[in-house]
Amino acid sequence: MLSAERKLYSGEASAITAETEEGEVTVMADHIPLVTNLCAGELTIQKNDSSDYLFAGGGVLEFTPENECKILADVAERVDEIDAERAEAARKRAREILAAAKSEPDVAAAKAALLRALARLRIAEKNRKLRGRR
Repeated sequence: MLSAERKLYSGEASAITAETEEGEVTVMADHIPLVTNLCAGELTIQKNDSSDYLFAGGGVLEFTPENECKILADVAERVDEIDAERAEAARKRAREILAAAKSEPDVAAAKAALLRALARLRIAEKNRKLRGRR
């Protein structure tokens, strides 16, 4: 998995689950070839008995006939790197900008920022609950 800033994962996986424009999708070995747009949300990389959880803020997922999954994310980070306070501040800013937006491009940009912030908050909360159970 690559983002503009860095490589977040490279290696074997038994399944990859991501949020796409068509809904949640899971790819496993021998899945049909697929190219799809990612939505802001959680991306799970399952390896035999463990999982890595990441945030992807949009991008593209490609699964090839050779069983290779390539993910190019606009923005990405590991779940434990999400700063919930910063995400909450981003949510508030996006709502303020959305309320004041006058043009379609401004509305679209504010909605995208709001969706990214909400996804980060949802994922951070889920991760916090999972850690509390261990």
